[in-house]
Amino acid sequence: MIPIQKFKDIVGDEFVFTDEPTIHRYSRATLPKSTTPAAVLKPLNSSEVTDIIKTAKEYRVGIYPVSRGCNWGYGSACAVRDGQVILDLSRMNRIIHVDETLAYAVIEPGVTQIQLVSYLKENDFPLWLDCSGSGPDASILGNTLERGFGHTPYGDHFMHSCGMEVVLGDGRTLKTGYGHYDNAQATYVFKYGIGPYMDGLFTQSNFGVVTRLGIWLMPAPECLNMFYCALPREGDLAAVVDALRPLKLSGQVQSLIHIGNDLRVFSSFNQYPWEKAENKTPLSDDLREQFCKKGGFGAWNVSGAIYGSRAQVRMTRKALKKALKPLGRIRFIGDRTLSVINRLSSLFDRFSLFPDLKTMSKSLDKVYGLLKGEPTDAFLFGTLWRVKTAVNSGAIADPLDFNAGMMWIAPIMPMTGATAERLIQLVNPVFEKYAFEPLITVSLITERAMVSVITIAYDKDNPEECIRAQECYDAFFSLIMSQGYVPYRTNIHTMKKLADRSQTFWEITKEIKSVLDPEGIIAPGRYQPFDKE
Repeated sequence: MIPIQKFKDIVGDEFVFTDEPTIHRYSRATLPKSTTPAAVLKPLNSSEVTDIIKTAKEYRVGIYPVSRGCNWGYGSACAVRDGQVILDLSRMNRIIHVDETLAYAVIEPGVTQIQLVSYLKENDFPLWLDCSGSGPDASILGNTLERGFGHTPYGDHFMHSCGMEVVLGDGRTLKTGYGHYDNAQATYVFKYGIGPYMDGLFTQSNFGVVTRLGIWLMPAPECLNMFYCALPREGDLAAVVDALRPLKLSGQVQSLIHIGNDLRVFSSFNQYPWEKAENKTPLSDDLREQFCKKGGFGAWNVSGAIYGSRAQVRMTRKALKKALKPLGRIRFIGDRTLSVINRLSSLFDRFSLFPDLKTMSKSLDKVYGLLKGEPTDAFLFGTLWRVKTAVNSGAIADPLDFNAGMMWIAPIMPMTGATAERLIQLVNPVFEKYAFEPLITVSLITERAMVSVITIAYDKDNPEECIRAQECYDAFFSLIMSQGYVPYRTNIHTMKKLADRSQTFWEITKEIKSVLDPEGIIAPGRYQPFDKE
C-alpha cells in the first residue's frame, strides 16, 4: 500500500501526484520500453526527504530519486521497475554557497546547469562550470552521480566533486569527507577526509539519496582555443588515437577530446533525410557521401580545446599541429576568429548569400560556448535523428516531447588505436544487421582511457523498429561485455545483467546495501543485479 496521505502530510497535497497526466509524463523514455510509477513526490528540503524515507521504510514502499529526470538514452525519469514512487528533487534547487577564492559551489540536486552558470555571471565570478551536452535544464548533481563527463579540463564530473550530504535508507543523514565534523574547514576542498572514503558509494548506486554536493569550478583561463580536424579515411581512427595519447598523458591537452564519425556529427544538427532517402532506412552510402561533402565532414572528426596562458596555448597548438600533420589539417578557433566568422555570417545573411555559413556560425557559437562553460541545447537535436516530424532546431528542450527513440551504450576502453579499431570492427556489422546508422563517438576522457558513445536512433512510432532497436542494443551489450569492454553506465533495463562475468563485486554491493538501506526501499534494482523483482 502506498501511504499517499502520509506523504501529503510531509510535502503538502500539491506536491504529491497520482493523476494520470503526471504518471504518464514520468513514464516516458527514449527507450523502447519504460516503467510506470505509482506516484510522484516533490520535496522541498532534506528534512522532507528524511521523513519520506522513514515513511517508505515503515510501509516498505520503493522510492526512486531523480534530480531533474534528464537521463535521456538511459531511462529518463523512469524507475527500474513499475510501481515505485518517484522522488523528484527538482524543487530542491538552492545554490547554497559559491566560494570565489577556492573555486567551488555547494548545491542541491535540482540546481540546473543554466541556473549555476547564470548565477556565476550575475555575480561576476570569474569561474566556469564544466557542462555536459544534456542541455541547460539538466541537473549538475544528477550527472555527477552518474559519473558523467563534459568537455573542459574539469570534464570528469565526479572527480571534481567534494563533500556529500546523503539521506540513508534507515533515515540517518551521512556527511562524507570532513563534513561529519562540526565546523570542519576543508569539507569542500579535500575529497578524502579521514578514514574510509565513502563518496564513491553513492554514485551509480541505490545506497542513499544525495541532497547536497560540493562542485569544483574552473577558474576562467587567460586564453581558450578550440581545435578541429577532419580525417578523410575510416582507417584514420587508430592513428589519431595513438597520435593524441602522448599529448593527453603529458598533460599538454587537458580537455576531453571527442572523435565523432561523419554520421554522428551530421545527426547532431540534422534529422534523417526522409524525403531524399525516399523513406528508406538505413541511410545509403551515396547520401552519406553527399552529406559529408556538403558539410565538410571527415570520416572521423576530432575536436577539443586548449586552455591556459597565451604562451601555453601557442605551445600546445604547435604540439597538436605536429602530432596531426600526417593525418589532416587542424584548425584553431579563438574569440577573435569566432567574432570574424559571426560578422561575416551576419553580413552575408543580409544579402542571402552563403546560407551554410550562417548554420556553421550558429553551431560554432554553441560548441565554443560549451567549451567555456555555457550549457547548450544544441546537442539535444541529435536525439531526433529518426523522428519523422520535422522539428525546428531551436525548438527542442526535451526529446520526450517528440517521442524520440534513442539508446546509448558506452563502453570504456584503454586508449590505444588498436582497441579503437577493434571496437569499430565489432560494432559496424551489428548496425548493418539491424539496419541502423552507426552513430559513433570515441572520446579521450582521461590520460589513459577512452569511451565510445554508441547511439541507436530509431523511430519510436514504428513498433517493428522498436523491437529491432532493442534487439540491436542487446546484441551490442552482449558483444562488448564478452570482449571486456564494459560500459561506464547503463540503462534501467540492463542493470540486472551487470553481474554476468563479474566476480564478488556485486555480492559485496548487496551486503553494503543491506547495511545502509536494510528494507531495500531506495531505488530497488538500480545498479543492484541481485535485487529480487
